[in-house]
Amino acid sequence: MKKIVFIDMDGVIADFDGALALPVRDPPEMFIKGFFRNLKVMPGAINAVNQLLTMEHLKLYIGSKPSTDNLHSSMEKYEWIAEHFPPLLKRIVLVCDKSLLRGDYLIDDDKDRWGHKFHGTFTHFNRFQPEKSWATIVKQLATIEEKS
Repeated sequence: MKKIVFIDMDGVIADFDGALALPVRDPPEMFIKGFFRNLKVMPGAINAVNQLLTMEHLKLYIGSKPSTDNLHSSMEKYEWIAEHFPPLLKRIVLVCDKSLLRGDYLIDDDKDRWGHKFHGTFTHFNRFQPEKSWATIVKQLATIEEKS
């Protein structure tokens, strides 16, 4: 049986912090039209996601929280995925509360907010060391096939 893996966008595959003047919670930039559409890809994300997509024991989804104060964010997230991760375009789940996601794994950078709420295994992504974090996560998810 395939393991369901949700991957967060902002701070995991999209470089949210790199688009900010100052790294603060709910920065003013994120409320401007075009902010989410123009984020850069997080270093290592394309290679890691492509590796995960080849693992037959996994089914990947994007699990992201849109900004309810910037309603453009939802469409921009779809456009961003279409450009950078097209195989995942029909596997996007936008939800204001990630505890509603049902799967085996959630890869997310916000452990304080979602780590204790997700009903599967929370996998913390270190956005300050993205390439190292992706390497660790790919290795971890590759080995679950052997344990199943």
